[in-house]
Amino acid sequence: MILLALIFSLLATLVPTIVYALTLRWFDRYEKEPLPLVVAAFLWGAIPAVVLSIIGELIADVPLAFFGAGAAKLIGSSGVAPFVEELAKGAFVLLIYLAFHREFDDPIDGIVYGALVGYGFAMTENWFYFMGAWFSGGWAQWSVIVALRQFLFGMNHAFFTSLTGLGFGLARVAAPMWVRVVFALAGLGAAMLFHSIHNLGVALAQVNALTFLIGTLSDLGGVLFIFVIVLIGLAFEKKWVQGELQEEVSAGLIDARDYVLACSYRKRMSAQWRAWSRGEWGRARRDSRLTQTLTELAFKKYQTRVRGQNFAREIAQLRQEVAALRAG
Repeated sequence: MILLALIFSLLATLVPTIVYALTLRWFDRYEKEPLPLVVAAFLWGAIPAVVLSIIGELIADVPLAFFGAGAAKLIGSSGVAPFVEELAKGAFVLLIYLAFHREFDDPIDGIVYGALVGYGFAMTENWFYFMGAWFSGGWAQWSVIVALRQFLFGMNHAFFTSLTGLGFGLARVAAPMWVRVVFALAGLGAAMLFHSIHNLGVALAQVNALTFLIGTLSDLGGVLFIFVIVLIGLAFEKKWVQGELQEEVSAGLIDARDYVLACSYRKRMSAQWRAWSRGEWGRARRDSRLTQTLTELAFKKYQTRVRGQNFAREIAQLRQEVAALRAG
């Protein structure tokens, strides 16, 4: 039975997490983040962030013991845990922001990296919760915990840390240093606040069901907020691509078809599907690489023109890559 619990708990946490992560990857439409960084963000959340959080919370439990068991549990879950866990998860978003700033273009990138860290963290945490539920209450309690944590609250950790990422993403497009710092701290603070509201609602649910409802509504409302931000960001990204690539059409670097595919994700995917279905695998790979390169070119041109960043060398290199792909 223990083996079955291990297997089912692993599947219950792994399968929905993969679906959530792939859905997020699909929303990252125009300039997809490099796969190594995507995997690293997920793994950071799944292992180091969990370990750091456990250590931090164990240390914090020592002084909390003076408040008594009930108060210590409430303070630990609604105060300490959000603070420690969001710091541990957000550390990797900060690392990408500082060390891989050329791959960190705008708020959408921050949301993607933050959410991926959150998905990794939730995957590991959920597995521990699932096994604990099975040992304490059998399959009945296991089923309830799985339903709550993977479906009702399945996107919570991704939502919390996506707020940190959003803060860094806004900092990325801000000019004055003090504004960047404010955005970054505000994003981290929002992640901790919503995390705390959720945990407090769950902790007090047995006392007052209204707190559970408030916590749940804050979670769902927050996820909807991030979804709207992503849609707005995608609209802006599409405008950047359309505007910056018009010059490349006029200069003869690309033709009208390449321009349309680069500017429309739907048409890009449709062309990919037609090529794959006809067995034109070389053409499909070429179109995929070309549209990705064109999107990156558009982003670098926009950042150079509007934000005053110097990407002249990258722009020249990307144009060479586009020319080589079209010639091939």
